[in-house]
Amino acid sequence: MRKFIITGVMAIVAMLAIPSLAAAKVERCATTTVTDNGPKTATFTVNQPKDNVSQFSNVWRHEYEVAINADGSTFIGTGKIYDNGATDTTWTETVTGSLNADGTLNMQTTPVGGGATFKVTNAPMNNTEVSVDTNGTWTANEVTFLIGAPTITGGSVITTIQYKNHGEFVSAAGGGKEAAQACAGMPVNSMQGTL
Repeated sequence: MRKFIITGVMAIVAMLAIPSLAAAKVERCATTTVTDNGPKTATFTVNQPKDNVSQFSNVWRHEYEVAINADGSTFIGTGKIYDNGATDTTWTETVTGSLNADGTLNMQTTPVGGGATFKVTNAPMNNTEVSVDTNGTWTANEVTFLIGAPTITGGSVITTIQYKNHGEFVSAAGGGKEAAQACAGMPVNSMQGTL
């Protein structure tokens, strides 16, 4: 009789434990791939008032193409400057700086062949007018910029795909012969040895 009672109690405990296992959070399988899309570059446009300050209908258009270094932010490149809507380059300049994590720009330009240098620090790249430091190389009037958002191409792209269970993971990978090794291939909680 005692054996029946113990067996019955154990069966009830086992039934009560199963729903709690089903409600446990099951980890998802995930696979991460890194795709190398070549050197990371950025292009962006800067407009500078021409002839009259504080207006942007008649501008010098600076078009920059820069190579982003391995640190992901600092860069070096070149700029082509055009006279208000022109298609022929008026002058060129070298540019160094950094694209900051907060969406701002640090930049220093040097004209090829000499001329005025331009510098901005923590300047927004959302076409908001910003004052430019000319380091005393241009004193005729105040220089301001409207800096557009950069277009970034190349570099490493990290993609993570989550799967509902190990079976979906294996199917997406083309099948497999080995036993489940991924996160959802084994039970979250084991009852082995507790009953």
